[in-house]
Amino acid sequence: TTPQGALAYEYDPLSNLTTLTLPTGQHLNHLYYGSGHLHQLNLDGQLISDMERDDLHREVYRTQGKLTSCFGYDSMGRKAWQYATTLPAEKLS
Repeated sequence: TTPQGALAYEYDPLSNLTTLTLPTGQHLNHLYYGSGHLHQLNLDGQLISDMERDDLHREVYRTQGKLTSCFGYDSMGRKAWQYATTLPAEKLS
């Protein structure tokens, strides 16, 4: 536990923030894969945001509640477009 009003931080061996403990005692969890690619944010297990990446680890989908964002890249790897909708990600395929 932390003193009232204090934040606490936990990091993985690669120095990625894994848990931010809020003054209320809630835990904002950061889930990573590979060498530190953020995959999900959740608050005590309740999903806040989920990120999906392509084979080059570029973000292609992000969900935040009812909002789904999609991202596309050009042949040089630069973000070429983005789109946001309230449709669920599984309906966009």
